[in-house]
Amino acid sequence: MKTHRVLGGIGVLVLAAFFAVISVNGVQAADLVSNNTVAGSTAADVAPVVSGGGFINVTNNGSHVAATQTGTGTIKIVNNGGVLTATNTGTGVMTINSTATGAVAVTNTGNGRVTVNATGAAAIAIVHTGDEDVTY
Repeated sequence: MKTHRVLGGIGVLVLAAFFAVISVNGVQAADLVSNNTVAGSTAADVAPVVSGGGFINVTNNGSHVAATQTGTGTIKIVNNGGVLTATNTGTGVMTINSTATGAVAVTNTGNGRVTVNATGAAAIAIVHTGDEDVTY
C-alpha cells in the first residue's frame, strides 16, 4: 500500500506536469522543435532540408533559396539577391549574406566556419573542403 501513497497527492501532480512537458496533445516534445527557421518577405520560396541533427536559419527577401544540411552543422543565410544554393555536410557553420543578382552556390564538406559575402551580377560558385575557418 505504500506504493499507492507515493503516487498520491503531490506525486500525482509532479507526474502529470512531467508528462505535460514531454507530450502535448499526443505530440512529443522532440517533434515540437524545428531544425529550420525561415523568415523574410519571400520565405515561402525557401527549400530547407536537414538530416543528421543540424540547423538551417534563412531570412529570404530575394529569389529562391535551397539549403541542405547533412550532419550536425549549421547554415545561416540572409538573401536579398538572386537564386542561392547552400550545401553543408559537416559540423561547421556556414554564414552566407547575399545581395548578388547572379546565382550563388556554396558547398562546404569540411568542419570549419565558412563565411560568404556575395555581391555583384556574376554567378558565384564556392566549394570548401577543409576544416579551417575561411571568409570569401
